[in-house]
Amino acid sequence: MRVLLSVGVVLLLASGPGAQTPMTQPAPAAQDGVAQLLAKVEAALAAGNPADFLPLVASAADRSRAEAFAGAAFLPGATRAVVAERDRRALPASRSGDGYRLMVEVFVEAPASARVATWRLDVRRAPGQSTTEPERWEIAAQETLTSVDGLHRLSLKSDRQLRVRRLRITAEDFELRLPEGVAYHAETPEGVTALLLLGSGEMDFHPTPATERGQVRLVSGQDRLVTGFRVAFVRLNPIEVRDRLSAEALVPEPVNPRRFRTAEEIFREEVSKSYGIDLSDVSPHTWSLIPPIGDFLAEVRTKRYGTLTFARSRSEPEDVSLFNRAQRRNYAVYASTNTLAKRGRFYDEDDFSEYDVLDYQIAAAFDPGRSAMTGEARLFLKVRSPALSTFTLRLAETLNVESVTSGLLGRVLHLRVRNQNTLIVNLPATVTRDTVLDFTIRYAGPMKPQTMDREAILLQGQPGPLADVIVLPPEPSYIYSNRSYWYPQGSVTDYATASLQITVPASYECIASGELVGGPVLEPGPTRLADRKRYTFSATQPLRYLAVLVSRLVPVAAQTVAVDGAARAGAPAGRGYGLQASGFGKIAPESAFLKPEARSPQPIESETPKLRPQAEQAQGVFYQSVDFRLLTHPRLADRGREIASRAPDIIKFYGSLLGDIPYPGIALAVVENALPGGHSPAYLAAINQPSPFTPIVWRNDPAAFQNYPEFYVAHEIAHQWWGQAVGWKNYHEQWLSEGFAQYFAALYAHELRGAEVFGSVMTRFRRFAMNASDQGPVYLGYRLGHIKGDSRIFRSLVYNKGAAVLHMLRRLVGDEAFFRGLRRFYTTWRFRKAGTDDVRQAFEAETGRPLERFFERWIYGTSLPTLRFSYRRVSDAEMVVRFEQVGEVFDVPVTVRLTYADGRAEEAVVAVTDAVTEERLPLTGRVRRVDVHPEGALAEIKR
Repeated sequence: MRVLLSVGVVLLLASGPGAQTPMTQPAPAAQDGVAQLLAKVEAALAAGNPADFLPLVASAADRSRAEAFAGAAFLPGATRAVVAERDRRALPASRSGDGYRLMVEVFVEAPASARVATWRLDVRRAPGQSTTEPERWEIAAQETLTSVDGLHRLSLKSDRQLRVRRLRITAEDFELRLPEGVAYHAETPEGVTALLLLGSGEMDFHPTPATERGQVRLVSGQDRLVTGFRVAFVRLNPIEVRDRLSAEALVPEPVNPRRFRTAEEIFREEVSKSYGIDLSDVSPHTWSLIPPIGDFLAEVRTKRYGTLTFARSRSEPEDVSLFNRAQRRNYAVYASTNTLAKRGRFYDEDDFSEYDVLDYQIAAAFDPGRSAMTGEARLFLKVRSPALSTFTLRLAETLNVESVTSGLLGRVLHLRVRNQNTLIVNLPATVTRDTVLDFTIRYAGPMKPQTMDREAILLQGQPGPLADVIVLPPEPSYIYSNRSYWYPQGSVTDYATASLQITVPASYECIASGELVGGPVLEPGPTRLADRKRYTFSATQPLRYLAVLVSRLVPVAAQTVAVDGAARAGAPAGRGYGLQASGFGKIAPESAFLKPEARSPQPIESETPKLRPQAEQAQGVFYQSVDFRLLTHPRLADRGREIASRAPDIIKFYGSLLGDIPYPGIALAVVENALPGGHSPAYLAAINQPSPFTPIVWRNDPAAFQNYPEFYVAHEIAHQWWGQAVGWKNYHEQWLSEGFAQYFAALYAHELRGAEVFGSVMTRFRRFAMNASDQGPVYLGYRLGHIKGDSRIFRSLVYNKGAAVLHMLRRLVGDEAFFRGLRRFYTTWRFRKAGTDDVRQAFEAETGRPLERFFERWIYGTSLPTLRFSYRRVSDAEMVVRFEQVGEVFDVPVTVRLTYADGRAEEAVVAVTDAVTEERLPLTGRVRRVDVHPEGALAEIKR
């Protein structure tokens, strides 16, 4: 989602001194001497007087430092404070119990502002105490590690109501017009930052990019979206008020109490949605940040579309968006003129990342029946930005974070973002580029498996004879993968190595990212039902994300699949990429699984991995064989054996085309599901198998091939190369995964079932791609069909049109050049993220011909060519065929078929690349018939 549904941060603060949040490491008794000292610090903060802090400082401490600290840390006019102890360690060179280094989190509230900070306090037992007097502690040293200022409690000015006339509020490609109405505002010391408009107004959204105008047309029927509104709420930086607002009149008028109460209700509802920090643990109020200069947000309540959110978010690579909150659909997402000028037309999401994740070490325990998990993750990060003091990880919002610690920095402050799968980590010190840090995150909570909605075809009800058949429900499968955020991960997908230790109930089996190390280890519980199994997986080849599949599976097949010619000259010796990671500690067998006295993985005990040479990090290891395993639900054992007999051949075929197998192991799980489809992370794939008695049909889906039952298996296996070994730079480039996997599945259809089945598959690609082409370009990625909620559009274009584009390119340049270009592209971008322009450059290098127009028309455009065909015989030995393009000129291959009087047939591929293309064809007899066949070409041909 591109808009800020909520940037509310839930701070891990409780309601009193020494208090804890759930899952936090226990602190010493609440009323010990240290806790009493912190209570005095809290009282001093709440009074807002720095002088009240100084009596708590030891006489031997540096008084000038203490005064400077208090002067900066105390908030003038404070009314309330919370000090929460987070970590306590013995001070160096102090006797046990005589001194501690504390990590405390501090919240200070004033009437209209607040501050959140992390302090480090060194405290010591006060000298000269008798055994009869209460224990006294003093502050020996103090330091502010992190601080978040600029928190504001916004409210409408109760004494100010403005009558407006001809008001205009503008942002790029967006305008609010209110001919007449009422306005209220909220301000900070910097000025007005929020406006609430009431009246009969008009919103006008008119995106500049042609592609976005096309998406808006699907919603409004026009290139712009103009709609009326009765309420609009606007957030902006105070500095920009004069630039964005213009009005014929803004006249103060007496406040209408009834209208003001309505305005207040609306304001309270809207202000928490954006730029708002939720500190409900420590404050009953809503706290907000001022939008950065250049940012702008408008919540517009329309009658026709519901609430539309327009946002300009300068930090995003695509910083302009229009979002429908009720439908949760993006109507438009694109780069502003300024952003486009800075970064160019194409971008890599990695360019906006402040760090790289080099290695993951995950220990996780799943309880699928209760939709719960515990986990401990150790991440190794390499800083990319010039300086880093705060960074963001992704982790499911449902998971409670117990702690975040660093081997270098110790325990660090972490914040959760409400309504988002975000974990913010604040560092106690700024680190510089190329610094490698490790962080260990302990977490637990509810965790639901993800669905395979993009990989499964669309449900279509089928009334009729089968509607009354009793169908056994499918055996459940639980997959935790790239969309469930079950482990802390980078803000963008990136290649890293990994080690996983996964614990599941003993009645389940598990496959995951990486090769299985040994077999599962049984961990007895208090009862047989509480028994668990622990699996260990090692991913020494780089992968984009981690996945786990848990279900009741039985093994069907296991073998080593060798591919002739897969080993490449110059391939690095040994296994691994980037980091060589070691193993895990054990999960205590005596613990109950996810009970209140809960069982969770013990801390991961491993040495810090060592960086390998950069060249090897980028290349990984080249393999000539793969360890193949297949597991299945018990009722699908026969079908599993069929797939097990075919899958190795598919792997061999793909390996022979590209000269490499990217991962040394792959585990296939054949699972029951209401619909066909699958999901294929690195090292594994899940293949859905519907019941033969299902009353649901899917033959009208773009991904359904009745005469090619191996399609889904071939498609999912192809993802090990396309989508995993070669990734995509951003969501626009999804066709490099799905389109390439789709075409490789078609190539295997030719290998297995011959030209006729291959031709029928390409014909189906062509039909669905042409029917859906007006819904947007391939380059829109996941957004295709998003507005209409129809994933068939996505599959028609990203899958089928993407595959058809590759086939047209192959027929234009010839088989030899095409497969050379394919290998060049794969080898160059193996274990990296690529874009369409990188595909173009690889094929241009092998063909020696410019292909910019080819990709511009077929990937970035929506129109299709119309060709007029004619021919004339110039002699008994030669014929001229002629193609005229109507409108835009495309590069499109067309097959001309000559049928002779004696029944013979000859075919020629004509590359139609100009407004008028003529080609002379030699004749070997009397021609009875001339036909034109698209052969997968996405063109309308008229005669």
